[in-house]
Amino acid sequence: MGFGAVFWGEGSVRVIPLREALAKLFPEQRELILRSQGRVRYIRAGRPIQIAAVTLTAGVLILSAYSTTRFMSHEAIVSDRNEVIADLRDRNEILSTDLQGLRELSVIQRLSLTAMQQNTVDLASRNLRLKSEVKSLEDHLGQERARAASLALSYQAEVESKAHLNIAMQQLESSRADMRRQIESRDFQLAMMQADRETLSSEVDGFHSQVARLKAEAESIDVARARLQDRLTDTTRQLESAVEEKLAVDRQRESLGTQVAELFERLQDLETAQIETVSRLGEQAGQSGEALKRTLDLAGLDVERLLDRMARAAGEHRGVGGPLLALDSSPGSDLAHQIAAVDRRVDDLQRLQELMERLPLVVPLDEFRTTSGFGRRIDPFTKRLAFHSGIDLASRRRAPVRVTSAGVVTFVGWKGGFGKLAEVDHGLGVRTRYGHLSTIFVKRGQRLEFREKVGLIGSTGRSSGEHLHYEILVDGRPQDPANFIKAGQYVFKK
Repeated sequence: MGFGAVFWGEGSVRVIPLREALAKLFPEQRELILRSQGRVRYIRAGRPIQIAAVTLTAGVLILSAYSTTRFMSHEAIVSDRNEVIADLRDRNEILSTDLQGLRELSVIQRLSLTAMQQNTVDLASRNLRLKSEVKSLEDHLGQERARAASLALSYQAEVESKAHLNIAMQQLESSRADMRRQIESRDFQLAMMQADRETLSSEVDGFHSQVARLKAEAESIDVARARLQDRLTDTTRQLESAVEEKLAVDRQRESLGTQVAELFERLQDLETAQIETVSRLGEQAGQSGEALKRTLDLAGLDVERLLDRMARAAGEHRGVGGPLLALDSSPGSDLAHQIAAVDRRVDDLQRLQELMERLPLVVPLDEFRTTSGFGRRIDPFTKRLAFHSGIDLASRRRAPVRVTSAGVVTFVGWKGGFGKLAEVDHGLGVRTRYGHLSTIFVKRGQRLEFREKVGLIGSTGRSSGEHLHYEILVDGRPQDPANFIKAGQYVFKK
């Protein structure tokens, strides 16, 4: 089973082979008419050149679509990369801000640590001073005790001054109590300073660990920043490569745009030439169809009714319809409309030609002369006015009688005044009769091809001599065979 193409005509759908469809679309020779400064030149383009031009145009359109798609994909990639780079830059700025804050915090903590160390030094110096004061107080207490001992030794000697000594002792006791209170206050301050020192030492240790942690975080931030810098460098390199590719695509797109514009102009010129050629072919087909219709009118036939019968017999009358989807004015649409119109005309012409092939438009004898015409005449036997339903054709003795169109034999035998008669049905309501035969070569139901022998001329039945009685009936009504023969001569002459 071969490939084929479907063509739509007016009220018919026909499937033809792919080779015939290509022959219609791309004839062997196509003339291109060029007009320039009042001069007309004809350029002949063969079928390979036409196919190559159409293929080249389709290839350029496909390449343009592919380049456009590729460019759009590159733009999408560049846009995505730009977004990634912007995100990385934002993250880098955030990390830089965090690192700056950590550095400022480290400076503040270092300053705090320096202040705490200074406070520790001050406390230590205060502790030394307190110790020296306690020692001086202890020395003073020893001196007071020595004085008390000396006073006790001189107690006996100074009895008379006992009252004065008691006062001095009271003063000494009060002084001693004051010194004890001072010593307790100093001890409490020393304990508080020791606790502050321990607290400060723990805080210093915490600051040291926090500084170590901050140093580790700063190192990890430096590592992350180095990695981010590497990624940023790679992304920048990729971006530069993408920009170069985009520039190359832009240059290629401009070049392709120029080529497409040139090819579009050439395509328009070619389309104009093809439209003119196709239009001329359509006019020729229309003129040929009109000539065939006029020829069939000469035979007195209803052409439209016969065409309708032929279409029905071929099963071409089918339901058609569907939503209207109009074609846009894209390149080649005018040519497509012209080709569709020419196809309809060519299809009509082919249908007329097929109808002509099925009609009996030739003479059933190779050599003949008309001895009696169609219609009213004087009967050769009764000598009265009568109707002659056919024409009488004389020829040489035992001349072969040939069928005037392909058909099926529907009657063979003796039939009254016809004598030996053969009747052939050509379809579409058209039949032919061959009477007065001497010999019949066909059988009933036999399929005959054009110009196949039916029998030999004779003089059987109601006949005055050897001749052929030839009849044509359309829908059972006799027609003048001379009109059919005249129409056939006109067609073959054209």
